[in-house]
Amino acid sequence: MKIRNILLVALCLLTTFGFAQKKEKYTENDIKQFYRTIQGDYKSKINDSTSVSLHFTPIWERENDRFHWLYMEAINDSTKEIIEQKVLEVVPRNEKRFTVIVHDLKNPNEFAGKWRNRNYFDGFTTSILKGSCKYKFQKTKDFEYQTELTSRKSFKCFTKNDIIHFKFVQGDERFYIKRQIKGTYNINGYMFQKLPTDIG
Repeated sequence: MKIRNILLVALCLLTTFGFAQKKEKYTENDIKQFYRTIQGDYKSKINDSTSVSLHFTPIWERENDRFHWLYMEAINDSTKEIIEQKVLEVVPRNEKRFTVIVHDLKNPNEFAGKWRNRNYFDGFTTSILKGSCKYKFQKTKDFEYQTELTSRKSFKCFTKNDIIHFKFVQGDERFYIKRQIKGTYNINGYMFQKLPTDIG
């Protein structure tokens, strides 16, 4: 009787382990959804005189690297100054967790405005990148992803060690940034509205 009970317990453990393993896997559709939720063009009114545009453009869409790379450019609409240029590498961990590795460009001027032509990057390799910083995104519900609140220094438009929280919501076509300024309890919130775009 004891042996039978032990076997039943072992079977239950194996079954549970099997379900846990299955839950941790991701499919191509998972990464497609995450990748496509983020990409697109966004606009935000920062104050009465300043609006900012964000562009997340898919690049390097090769057979083995599909749905993994995005070029990001942020522009001050008033001055036409480029505020940020980054290349984002999307690395799925499982069906609900993704790491986004934020890379700098060695020669950012070379790629200014190239969000309009995603094929421009095909003539280059990852050798154009330097440095990196990682953000862990969690899927909170379908088509909604956000980072954990962590201190990061990868974006020059924020003070080093500001606490930054990013959230993408495809459901209402918005991208949110919450920033707690270094050494204070002051929190600034920015909401970017996604513009209608054909992302293919």
